[in-house]
Amino acid sequence: MTIKPRGTLTATTAMQTAVARTPPPLAPKGRISELFRSTRIGEVYWCDFTPFPLSIVPEFDDKHLVVIIRGGKKERDIHMVLPLTKVDQGGSPHGYRLKHNPNPGSATVSWAVCNHLYSVASERLELLRDAKGLPRKTEKLHDDDLGEISVRLRKALMPFLQVGLPKP
Repeated sequence: MTIKPRGTLTATTAMQTAVARTPPPLAPKGRISELFRSTRIGEVYWCDFTPFPLSIVPEFDDKHLVVIIRGGKKERDIHMVLPLTKVDQGGSPHGYRLKHNPNPGSATVSWAVCNHLYSVASERLELLRDAKGLPRKTEKLHDDDLGEISVRLRKALMPFLQVGLPKP
């Protein structure tokens, strides 16, 4: 390490190489997946977004219900999810009010936020629980709701998807 004038530190090449080779942490200490099997498209789980120290509106933080868009294995895998919220999304073309609320105990109305696609680790997903805190049977969104979510997700992704399409 070299010290430049006015207290500025500069890493040596060896230090930069060592940092580049250091693998990222796998999961916070003591955090294990409570999933008992792989996730499947359309299933609903709680997702703990809290480990992100700096979330900025409109990013999600805290715990939210999510719907699985691409399933993953039960441990140390990536699951693609869309968050669900009780906050009215009617002003957004990417918001969809579910016809069948997967967790009516938490809110009377539930919305899918179809332009907030997240990739999360298995360790962030938690099972839905009953009033006694016991794990419930895994809920799956109704096919009607999944179809509408799919349409809105494609609309949100269309500008990117068109980049790869051949020009007419």
